[in-house]
Amino acid sequence: MGVVLGYPWKNLSPKDGFLVKQQALLSDIDQKILTFLYQPLVGNAAYSLYMTLWTEIEEENYWSEGILHSELLALLNIGIPELYQARIKLEAIGLIKTYLQTSPTKLIVYELQAPQTSDVFFKDDLLSLLLLEKVGERKFKKLRNRFVVETIDKNKFQEITKSFLDVFQFDAELLKREKELLKQPVSYIGNTSSTRPKVDPKTFDLKFFYTGLNHQYVNRSSITKEIEETILVLHTLYGLDELAMQQFVLNASDIETGKIDEKRLKKLAYDDYHNKNQQNISLKDVVEKDIEVDSNQQKMRETELTKRGLTKEDIAVIEVSEQISPVDFMNSIKDQKGGFVTKPEEWTLEEIVKKANLPTAVINILIHYILVVRNNPTLDQKLAYKIANDWAQEKVLAPEEAIQKVKKMYSENAEKRQQQENRSKSYTQNRGKANYGNQTTIRKETLPDWAKEGNKQSEEKPMSEEEQKAFMERLKRIQNFGKEGE
Repeated sequence: MGVVLGYPWKNLSPKDGFLVKQQALLSDIDQKILTFLYQPLVGNAAYSLYMTLWTEIEEENYWSEGILHSELLALLNIGIPELYQARIKLEAIGLIKTYLQTSPTKLIVYELQAPQTSDVFFKDDLLSLLLLEKVGERKFKKLRNRFVVETIDKNKFQEITKSFLDVFQFDAELLKREKELLKQPVSYIGNTSSTRPKVDPKTFDLKFFYTGLNHQYVNRSSITKEIEETILVLHTLYGLDELAMQQFVLNASDIETGKIDEKRLKKLAYDDYHNKNQQNISLKDVVEKDIEVDSNQQKMRETELTKRGLTKEDIAVIEVSEQISPVDFMNSIKDQKGGFVTKPEEWTLEEIVKKANLPTAVINILIHYILVVRNNPTLDQKLAYKIANDWAQEKVLAPEEAIQKVKKMYSENAEKRQQQENRSKSYTQNRGKANYGNQTTIRKETLPDWAKEGNKQSEEKPMSEEEQKAFMERLKRIQNFGKEGE
């Protein structure tokens, strides 16, 4: 059973670096808006991601230092799929813009966008209706009241504020001379407006909708661009078709003037939906199902591997081997061992990848065998070539097959070592005797050349099972391949 690699988060690695750019200086009121208005919409993980990225930028700076995604995963205690899911929620809601550089090195820039001001948020159909659906009417009104401020009664007070020219004088000639300096193209912090989420459903036929209204008393000019956006939002949220929407627009229109009451239109659609449905609308982003499917596939695979006699440690090695490139895999092992990858090792690995025609995961098991199981300090070229040739000729296509070959080799080598010890003991006991006819016959070795006990690599001291287990746990934590809590 293979692992599906088509999920979008598979292109994101813990080894990838990123920078954070602050597009606008965020204030205390922005943080309150994010906490009380946006957090219910995007969820805890996305909210935590935004706040964490924000804190990566030091005060009075607009760019962060370079950071690895592995550090972000550790701070948030989530995996790659959950990180991707949180990020695209922030993108969709207008809080982040993401930019990718692929050459000369891979680098991602997360540009933080300021949240909408409270008045814009509550006037925005999509944002306000989503919040209403998420928290209910009572909580919605309570949240709205948090951001309501009483206005000054101008009937009781007279404004006496001075204008600029009442207070300041300036030299017009000086301003004229310096105008070229003022025109220099520079990018200022906060010079772009906040991004509002938009809906543009292809499932709603506006032409058909307007044709049906032509025979009614609704004034066509009353359907402004804002009202049209509201209609599309209501269609998206509540699944209202063109005919149903025509009826709601009619019911929300003034018979005398033909004008549409936007608040009444939204209230009619909201009440109609909830009269027919007991539950509020629940939002699921596009990767929610993919993450669930991926998780179920992983559980099924673990069950299958267990049935084949593989231990938890074996399965951990396989999971890591399937999720990372051979280069990153070898680098991670060397980092843990306190060493470094040499140029000859890079060339050896490149040659194997090009010529052996082995799956990535199988090559990773080969690396693991040499550097971890045998505890070799380097990826020995001669041994690596022998193993790769043997597995290529044996058509080893899955990491579990490679591990089973390694386990079988170790079992047979252990048996051979025992037989050699017995033979040596027997030889010592019978030393000086002429008759050796009763000695035990040693069976013929059937292992490949690279696996034979006589190979000089066998002089390396293998890691114990406990050491290997601890090693793989550390490797998995470093890589953080998408299992929450690991």
